[in-house]
Amino acid sequence: MTSYDVHKPVVVGVSRSAAARSTVSWAADAAARRGRPLCLVHAQEWPAGAAPKDRHDAPEQVWASHFRAGGQSLLNEHRESAAQRVPGLEITTKLLDGRPASVLREVAEQASLLVVGVHRVSGPGEVVTFGGVGPALVGHPLCPVVLVMEPAHGDPLGPVMVGVDGSAASAPAVSFAFVEAAAWDADLLAVQVRRPRHGDWPEDLEESAIDVSEALAGWREKYPQVMVREQVMVGNPAVKLAEAAADARCLVVGTRGVGGFRGMVLGSTSRTLSHMAPGSLVVVPGEAASG
Repeated sequence: MTSYDVHKPVVVGVSRSAAARSTVSWAADAAARRGRPLCLVHAQEWPAGAAPKDRHDAPEQVWASHFRAGGQSLLNEHRESAAQRVPGLEITTKLLDGRPASVLREVAEQASLLVVGVHRVSGPGEVVTFGGVGPALVGHPLCPVVLVMEPAHGDPLGPVMVGVDGSAASAPAVSFAFVEAAAWDADLLAVQVRRPRHGDWPEDLEESAIDVSEALAGWREKYPQVMVREQVMVGNPAVKLAEAAADARCLVVGTRGVGGFRGMVLGSTSRTLSHMAPGSLVVVPGEAASG
């Protein structure tokens, strides 16, 4: 298990979108698997001039009370749903004021994992527009961010897939992927994508295969029960990773890489994947230290 999730809750952003139920379910399962409490957060963005006042008899204060009550009702509804899904799970709720992206960035500072829902407008494998704040959060919090896609794609019984490059910066993503695969008793698929320019030379492909094997070496010994497959591909990293993850339980990537010719798990790749991943995407920050 990684050091960034010790003693910290799994935080899930709760909205009124169609993705909310599946997002809370994903987060509740994650909290249960990690032995962590679950914290449901709903951010209320007040219309201009509609913030609550000190005078409780003012008309705007009455409206504000109803506005807050609606937000708390939403949280209570999803708290009950999570409690039914995972009996005995410790669950708290937070109703906070502010723009959702800003609020979630702030609460993520005390989270082991931040889970948010993303609504797909077009089909998988395309550069599309998503609803929700998920893509705007990629690369900002210091904890892993999970984007739960709605409608869901991928295979819940498929492997956990992780993008690997030749740098130490991808180690936290590999760590997270092994923990996730072990928790679900799932296989692990480790993929490195080389860019086309000279990337298909035999010596380059062999170098990438060595990179992948070295990145997994210590984790294979730590999690011998996890069946591991390795794959090297050539092409655009985000496109190839999205294609390979079509049947994955989730796709795990980092936010930093070696850059340049060999680089793959870069901030730009993770951000692009936030707009085209076929299923749940986990973005693990490079600063996260592995335990």
